[in-house]
This record gives sequence, structure tokens and C-alpha cells, in this order.
Amino acid sequence: MPSDIVLASLVAEWVRRAATHPLDTMTARLQFARKHAGVRTVPFVDDARAMAIMLASARSNWSELYRGLPVSLLGAVPVSLVYMPTYELSKSAINGFSQHLLPASQVASVVTGVVSSSVRVPISVVKARLQTCVYATSSDAVMAALAGGWRGLYAGWPASCVLDVTYALVQFTALEQFRSLGLGLSGGRPLTAAEDSLIGFLTGAVTAVCTEPLDVIRLRLQTQQRGEGKVDFGYNGLVDGFAKLARQEGVLALWRGILPRLLLKSVGSAIWYTAYRCSRRYLDDSGIRA
Repeated sequence: MPSDIVLASLVAEWVRRAATHPLDTMTARLQFARKHAGVRTVPFVDDARAMAIMLASARSNWSELYRGLPVSLLGAVPVSLVYMPTYELSKSAINGFSQHLLPASQVASVVTGVVSSSVRVPISVVKARLQTCVYATSSDAVMAALAGGWRGLYAGWPASCVLDVTYALVQFTALEQFRSLGLGLSGGRPLTAAEDSLIGFLTGAVTAVCTEPLDVIRLRLQTQQRGEGKVDFGYNGLVDGFAKLARQEGVLALWRGILPRLLLKSVGSAIWYTAYRCSRRYLDDSGIRA
């Protein structure tokens, strides 16, 4: 596995997660909150109002918006070991094997989504339960998840797998298109850091809007718990979750949290892609390769 890809991916992931974690927390809390039946949902307006309240409340304790950050940074390690390396290696292998008969970017995206979800879900479950205040500490969240066996750490895995595959498919397709457009407009010269940032920003925005409904159901599946006094949405899988949320809270509730997530994914993608490309260039210039 090329060491420059792994190192660049890890650096980019750490930078992105540290910089955007408050947005991640606000997204999780908005997606977790139920919307009462009969109350009209206006995604961007409702989100802006709720974000203002959360930011005002956090003035006295900013650490509230950073709940789950250590878990997130720890989780960046296994994700970085598989995400971009899987995509780059899969795409290269498909191009070499199929002689361009298969859409390499799309097939590699599916492979990347399936592989990455297997290492992302346990971290995602613990982080989501900390961010939504289901548990106070990471050890409590882990022990509660393991109470019913190791499967507890993979709560909502099918939904996460569908989300990761869809996210990777949209993300890398958009990324390839925006990058090709950028290279065409630049006359073929290497893109600048600012241009890489713009490509990342646009890619993140497109991906966030397309995958928000999946992310809402995924988070609720990962945070719901059976039992008295616990939050239970009553979802029995992805399809059931879609049907119940739309019926109980309205279709627009599928886009709850879209504003902070749009900022999270667009700004985060710009940060990630810029850090990744800069790291790759630095490591290539330094001769650090497997």
C-alpha cells in the first residue's frame, strides 16, 4: 500500500475532523431531535434557528460542541488506512484490468464505501451517542454497546453501508467531474491550492444534499435503544426508518440538519481535499513512497 497515500489521507482526515467537529455535533443533534407531528418543517430556517441557540448555549461551555472529538480523531486512523488507499488502488486495478470497459471511478467508489463502512461504524456509533448526549463518556457508550455482544457496535451497519457507498459514489463522481473541469479551464496546468479547495467545497456540497436523508436515518438507527426511559425511534432498518419518519414527521424532516451538514461537508471537503493534495505533493517531493 503506497505510504504517501496513507499518510496524506490521515493528515487530511485529522485536519478536517478537528476543524469541523462543532458542525458535526450540531448536525447530529438536529438529526436526532424529533419534529412534532403537524409542525411544519422548514429545513434551512429551522436549522439556522437551532444552530443559533446551540452556539449561544455553548458560550459558557464550548467543550459541549467538541463531545466525541477524541473518538473521532482515533477513528480517523483506521478510516484513513482504507478510504483513499482503497479508492486509488481499486481505480488503478480496474483501469488496468478492464481497459476502460468499466466506469473505474464509480466501481471503485462502491468498493470504497463497503470497505470503509466496516471500520467506520463502531467509531460512528460511539461518537454519535456522545454527541447526542445519550452517554456522558466514551467508556459508557462502548460498554453499553457491547452489553448485547459485539454486534452492538455495528448498530445500523446496513444503513451505514448504503450511506457510505452512496456517499463515495456521489463524492468521487463529482470530484472527478469538477477536477476535469478545473484542469480544462486551467489549460492543463497543475491546480493551485485555492482551486483544489473550490473543487473540494463544491464536491462536499453536492454530496451533502444528495445523502442527507440517508444520514438522518443512519444516525437514528445508531443512537436508538430499546427499553424504558431510552430514546427509541422504533425503526427496524433503513426502509422502515424512511417510511416512519416521513409519516410521523413529514418528508422534509429527512433533511433535518442539512444546513450544518452542508457546511460540514462543503467546508470539510475543501479542507480535506486541500490537505490531501498538499500532503501528497509534499510527500512526493520528499520521496516518501512505498
